[in-house]
Amino acid sequence: MVRWKMYSDIHHFKDIGLNKTQVANRLNLNYKTVRKYWDVTPDEFLEIQKSRKARKLDKYHDPILTWLKQFPDISTAQIHDWLLEHYQDKTIKDRTLRNYIMDLRKKHNIPKQRTARQYQAVVDPPMGYQLQVDFGETKLRSTNGGKTKVYGMGAVLSNSRFKYSEWVDKPFTTSTLISMLNHCFEYIGGVPKELVFDQDKIATVNENYGDIIYTYEFEKYKKTMGFKVHLCKAYDPESKGYVKTFVM
Repeated sequence: MVRWKMYSDIHHFKDIGLNKTQVANRLNLNYKTVRKYWDVTPDEFLEIQKSRKARKLDKYHDPILTWLKQFPDISTAQIHDWLLEHYQDKTIKDRTLRNYIMDLRKKHNIPKQRTARQYQAVVDPPMGYQLQVDFGETKLRSTNGGKTKVYGMGAVLSNSRFKYSEWVDKPFTTSTLISMLNHCFEYIGGVPKELVFDQDKIATVNENYGDIIYTYEFEKYKKTMGFKVHLCKAYDPESKGYVKTFVM
């Protein structure tokens, strides 16, 4: 919007008869900037801005293209989330990213195709064997009338569907997760053989060729408690099961 106002102002003063130097002085702009846009049409200006914004995403070209090739039906919103998770870039605009992805799909012939997923019945594990764990957050009204964000963990025993949940008012850390799991194990009366998680940054710090590298604190806790971990794909909540609905 700021650049469009600048362009509009340049052409306003041009139309009333001012020359480039006068326009530059009036708008406190560099003379080269005024000269650059002096004979540019509105459509050409919008194309210039679109190209300028797209160039900002070129540094993410390789990971975006890789995701598109691996998951052709992926949405712009999912790629936006992944970029935020991996690169913490909060400046990316939805429309800019959508246009960039459309250009990549066209250039590399990657149509957005949704493949039919094959489902089959899965036998429940034995009683007490598997615990599915997930996380969520919401805002609650506080006693002073404002709103406070709270963070929750939900857990469901796969066979009995026995549930446990706990909420805190601070973002999760590995220590928070361990504390909540201890409370959960005490509540359900034991430690399951297997815990199922999303591939979540709370419990993991990196993924290298499919081998999960745990944080030191969580790896030590896992070995001490004697359970194994199954990590679902973060972009595939349907592989999680019952707990996803429970938390969401």
